[in-house]
Amino acid sequence: MSIKKYPHRYLTNEYCSLYDTPIGMKRGGNNMRKIMIIGGVAGGASVAARLRRLNEQDEITIIERGPHVSFANCGLPYYIGDEIKDRDKLLIQTPELMNNRMNINVRTNTEATQINSDNKTVVLKTEHGVEEASYDVLILSMGARAIEVPIEGAKQSHVFTLRNIPDMDKIKSYINEHNVKTASVVGGGFIGLEMAENLHALGIDVTLFELGDQVMPGMDKDMTKLLETHMVQRGVHLKLKTSIKEINEHNVIAENGEVIQSDMVIMAIG
Repeated sequence: MSIKKYPHRYLTNEYCSLYDTPIGMKRGGNNMRKIMIIGGVAGGASVAARLRRLNEQDEITIIERGPHVSFANCGLPYYIGDEIKDRDKLLIQTPELMNNRMNINVRTNTEATQINSDNKTVVLKTEHGVEEASYDVLILSMGARAIEVPIEGAKQSHVFTLRNIPDMDKIKSYINEHNVKTASVVGGGFIGLEMAENLHALGIDVTLFELGDQVMPGMDKDMTKLLETHMVQRGVHLKLKTSIKEINEHNVIAENGEVIQSDMVIMAIG
């Protein structure tokens, strides 16, 4: 997305200042503004809901590149592992619900490709073509993308990251369609551990690689030791202080040369 000058844009952690600035207005004001939020899910949808509570007159629009405006991120691994049976339970809000309940306009499958602050417009790419939309206040809440490590073979069809519902659907479909028996998870953070747990719950033989000397690097070692012991006791193959250098069709090769059978690989580095 190309961006030109930015006097009227805010990041989500700054949105509260909207009502304390010269371009803002106090709660209960009567002047309507066009507020555009680029990005939905936890950040954008929460900002939109809060701004609606502060002012009922503003025209609020969320621009979301993906097909879902709000979903339960933490539930994604548990749907893959069949702990959550109903996929619809992951959909917290739909465009229709947000419009009916809060009068918030949600445009999914719409990508902001250019911002021009001189005339306060955003170029939008939709399923039907390209258009331009205007705003008074612009908020950016695009989130992050999964880290991609330059490992040989990382672009193959059986290598996945997990960030959103389309990613989740791809992983679940691959497991069901390819009769996956073994899997490697790269990364010992929240997503890595949850994916290891849920793949194991499906009866898949799981190996988890963590470059550091403990899982959950942000926690104290005496606490993570309990996690590591539990994982090993449940049958997960834990490889601490180990990274991988190559991914092949049915195995991964660690930096120490060890070859691990893997029908699929989950990259959960961050």
